[in-house]
Amino acid sequence: MKNSELLTAKRQDLPPIDKQRQYVLRSLVQKNACPNCGHALNFFEGARVDINDWEDKPGPTSCECTICKRELIYVVPFLSTGGNGGWHWHLVPIDPER
Repeated sequence: MKNSELLTAKRQDLPPIDKQRQYVLRSLVQKNACPNCGHALNFFEGARVDINDWEDKPGPTSCECTICKRELIYVVPFLSTGGNGGWHWHLVPIDPER
């Protein structure tokens, strides 16, 4: 099943592992504002990857704002207080040596 199909599938029809994958996908499609320019973008836009090409794998994913081109870090806080998907963007610090 493609990620886009899983995103719209009825939860009660899914096995437990696909319910978890669906929850993650629904979180990642929520748009959050770039802390540099305020443009709202979801994880897939920031990572420049199609939702159906994305695979959940360990390690960071390179992301950037589609408007201001600042490098972004996808952050899931230790305690989620609600909001857009329970995650937000942080800016990658600019290296003054470059």
